[in-house]
Amino acid sequence: MSLSPILLALADIYRASAVGRGGGGRDFQIDYEQLLRRAGLDDGDARELAEQDLVVAEQSSNGVLRIDRHGRSGLPLKVRLEGSKGERWLFTALGQQRPEAVREELAQFFREAAQRPVPVKIRSQWLRWFEGLAESAFAGRSVQPFERTDGEANRRLLEALHGVVEWPHESLIRYASVQIAGNSKALEAMRPRLESALREMTGELEMSLESFGIASVPRTVTMHGPIKWHLAGGVVDVSVCEGPVTLSAVDLQDAILELGSGTLLTVENESVFLELVRRNPGVLLVLTSFPGAATCQLLGCLPRSMRCFHFGDTDPAGFDILRDLRVRTGRRFLPFLMEPRPGLVAFSATEGRTLKRLVHDEMLADVHPWLVEMRERGSHGAFEQEGLPLDGVLEELSKLHREELEG
Repeated sequence: MSLSPILLALADIYRASAVGRGGGGRDFQIDYEQLLRRAGLDDGDARELAEQDLVVAEQSSNGVLRIDRHGRSGLPLKVRLEGSKGERWLFTALGQQRPEAVREELAQFFREAAQRPVPVKIRSQWLRWFEGLAESAFAGRSVQPFERTDGEANRRLLEALHGVVEWPHESLIRYASVQIAGNSKALEAMRPRLESALREMTGELEMSLESFGIASVPRTVTMHGPIKWHLAGGVVDVSVCEGPVTLSAVDLQDAILELGSGTLLTVENESVFLELVRRNPGVLLVLTSFPGAATCQLLGCLPRSMRCFHFGDTDPAGFDILRDLRVRTGRRFLPFLMEPRPGLVAFSATEGRTLKRLVHDEMLADVHPWLVEMRERGSHGAFEQEGLPLDGVLEELSKLHREELEG
């Protein structure tokens, strides 16, 4: 009986079913012919043996496994397991762990995880989230980003997640990965699930490994212009530097700034940024595409009265950066020289999907006509910043500076 192929198949089907995942003492039933087909035992000698095994099982189960039959013909219609008693009988007969016990084991894993010591700043969220996972595990609901049946993968993810929320300082991901998981590539491999867990836990959509000091690249921001930083160890006067200055997010944490301009221009591409640095008329220039933590930190230090402009490529990605700057900083960045220019460069499929999303984004309502024009044309045209005459760009930038001085 314990090696009966049809009962082994029934156990697998039950385990994957809503009843098997969620318990609750409900009966489980399956169409008789469907069971044989799914077991691959619906023909010839294999079918005959399977039907014999089902009859023997029905007779030996004390009524908790039943074959429902047609009232007149006696033909089998369904195989039924009676609630938790049927589950207990089937898995005991096969020498396998009951699904209810598996659910309880997973729930206990999450209960124990909830009690782990974590930093105060995230303690209540950690406790609430893991207690919720324990309830979901026992009820058979989703426990993403964890797995229902892979205990070892769950243990690795938990250890990595615990290491991330306890990480004490700024580090690159490969170093942190070795310290936390013993492998320089482990955190990167688990990154989607780790960041999904952090977002679910905190309810913050922007939560990432960087939020806990673990970055893929150094968290820095590059700038030029009339700005002076008073740091713990001294003063960094960017205004006296001919070239750009790069500071880390750590340096900016407790820094006090002095600002000599009320105009900010963020620039997407480094090549253009460096050209503007050489002839900067006196505005604050910041190099950024999609803004990282250090860039957001710098922008957060600036007064709310600061006039903010963004100079980027005029393809869908360029406008997506403009949208991201607005969303992540809460500032109304205005586009600088970003009106689309004619050209025959067609969209890629990815760019088309990005543009479709942006056309319906309220954060870009002011540039909606440009986006619609681009969509109707099926091309982003001559989109690269580098294609604009530099003298014309500098003239427009000087106008911004003069407006500030005269205003």
